[in-house]
Amino acid sequence: MKVFLPIILGFLVLFIGLLAISALSFWWRHYRLWFLGKEENRSDQGATRLKTLLAVTFGHIRFWKELYPGTMHFLIFWGAILIFLGKIVRLFSYPVGLTNPPQDIFKYASFVSEVGGLLVIIGGCMAIYRRYIVKPSRLETKPTNTLIYSWGAVLLMTGYFIKGYRIAIIGSGVVPDWLSWAPVSYFISRFFLILPTEPLNELLVWHRVLIHALPAFLFFAYVFITRTPLQHFFLSPINVFFRSLKLKGILAPIPNFEEAETFGVREIQEYTWKQLLDLEACTNCGRCQDVCPAHLSQKPLSPRRMTQNLKDHLRREGPKLLSTPPDQREPEAIMEKTIGEDELWACTNCMACEEACPVCIEQISRNIDLRRNLVLVETKYSSDIRLTLKNLEKSNNPWGMARGLRTDWAKDLGVNPVRNSSGALNPAAEQRGIISNGVKIFSEVTDPEILFWVGCCGSFDARNQKVATSMVKILQASGIRFGILGNEEGCCGDPARRIGNEYLYQTTAEANIGIMKGYGVKKILTLCPHCFHILKNEYPQLGGDFQVIHHTEFLMELIASGRLKLTKPINKAITYHDSCYLGRANQIFEPPRKIIQSIPGLRLIEMKRNYNQSFCCGAGGGRMWMEEHIGTRINQMRTDQAIATEAELIGTACPYCLTMLFDGIKEKGKSETMAAYDLSELVDQSM
Repeated sequence: MKVFLPIILGFLVLFIGLLAISALSFWWRHYRLWFLGKEENRSDQGATRLKTLLAVTFGHIRFWKELYPGTMHFLIFWGAILIFLGKIVRLFSYPVGLTNPPQDIFKYASFVSEVGGLLVIIGGCMAIYRRYIVKPSRLETKPTNTLIYSWGAVLLMTGYFIKGYRIAIIGSGVVPDWLSWAPVSYFISRFFLILPTEPLNELLVWHRVLIHALPAFLFFAYVFITRTPLQHFFLSPINVFFRSLKLKGILAPIPNFEEAETFGVREIQEYTWKQLLDLEACTNCGRCQDVCPAHLSQKPLSPRRMTQNLKDHLRREGPKLLSTPPDQREPEAIMEKTIGEDELWACTNCMACEEACPVCIEQISRNIDLRRNLVLVETKYSSDIRLTLKNLEKSNNPWGMARGLRTDWAKDLGVNPVRNSSGALNPAAEQRGIISNGVKIFSEVTDPEILFWVGCCGSFDARNQKVATSMVKILQASGIRFGILGNEEGCCGDPARRIGNEYLYQTTAEANIGIMKGYGVKKILTLCPHCFHILKNEYPQLGGDFQVIHHTEFLMELIASGRLKLTKPINKAITYHDSCYLGRANQIFEPPRKIIQSIPGLRLIEMKRNYNQSFCCGAGGGRMWMEEHIGTRINQMRTDQAIATEAELIGTACPYCLTMLFDGIKEKGKSETMAAYDLSELVDQSM
């Protein structure tokens, strides 16, 4: 007992000291850096946050998308937890007599730590094999990683050797079933030659301290005090707790827009505290990079590298900002050295990186904030973007088509725009929308059930005009009382917002909201997932609260209720492309597939990348109106994935995706054997 008492007292002193130094290091190196950023409320729904924290931390629910690394991480994590629990019980078992003879709790603790060590060894070997032999491109191996692996291996092996040596000393007479309570150490003990001298036991205690316990303390001090990769052990759970509880892809408006002196983010302290926490919580695992369509198509964008570069920027600029009075600060702009313009504009806003991230890092909003500053303050963007924004400002659509042409798509449905002798639209007709027989403006419909939001693609793009026509035929065949806004409909604002022109988005959205409220619109049907997402999830930020439904949901309701009968077979194989803003953003996966299953003769073949893991078509984030000058075209990569299924049709539910896949089929020379259709067109064919 006289030997153990100073050891335990020393442990307590070291442990308390380590906690104090770790807390100070956490405040100095992390916490104060985060709160350089702007305020943001992430304290709501505490129970929901805690539930997900526990599920992600202890259940690893976001890690199992990849079996090998998920298993590896699970073994290391739970092994470390079991070692810690076992060691704590065993350390304090000596002064209370649990070891003389060994009580059950001591034996349980021994077994728990034995199993924990074995799990860490297995997981560690898997990690070493993956990092140093397989060497996936997404992983960066630094000297720090090698040091951690080596140090951890030494601690584990010395722990087993010392315990095995102790078993060899006391023999098997005291605990005849050591094999059951310490299987690994017992096996090792069979190889030790013990000298039967009395001082040996006391010598062994100090031996344990010097070659195992003290190095373990130094290891934990290294992990918690310096900036090592293992700090994600506590940074990642914090980030998971404060994650966004909104659907993916929802952007926050610029607060106090009219009074703001600057827009978006130019310098690191202009991010919110949560966005800065995101940077430090990144584990550099590279899962985001592996699913990023821009990176995979050889664009200069890696979400992993961008986040790591911003983390380095924060750690470089943060201490200088904290040590300088606010009125004397001259921080380095992020876009000067940390992130390149081609890198930033390559992002399609597809959210695949956020879906893959195991610790809930929010990448898209950070990128949009940088775009907002370039567009609204620096006015630095490409000629493609300049033309798109000009068209939106002048004509309220990205193509720059005259607003009076917005209803011309419906001329085959009995709509004959009223024009004067010179061919110009009659002013009165233009103001009312020029809708007559086949399609009516919303205000002319008696007791309308729904507003059909045609969208810019359905109104002006030749390929997508056919989709709008099919949807009208379906609505008419189902007896739905609907109307459109005609020439009063404007762009929903998605291109402007994702490009970064928040001012143009807000003025456009507010105008649309005012028109729809003026007509008493309650329910809106959309063809486009981008329109659907922004009308449903982002218009409420500006007071536009409407019931919004995507056409795949609506079609499925009509089919399920019997209002729509599908009888004509389409005897072909089809593969379905999940669009980013219908799938990942709004979790609408089953209605499109149920529509396909309801059409006689259609046979669904899934692409390898589907549902939440679907591959972007390349048109999101404003990329629909930007040329791809670097690397492979993303739409061609997705088309190749569809061609690999050997399906005859590609089904979509998004006008952007339809355009990109339609072009991809032509570019790949597959127009004779494959075609792309919106699901509403197939339903129209089958009615």
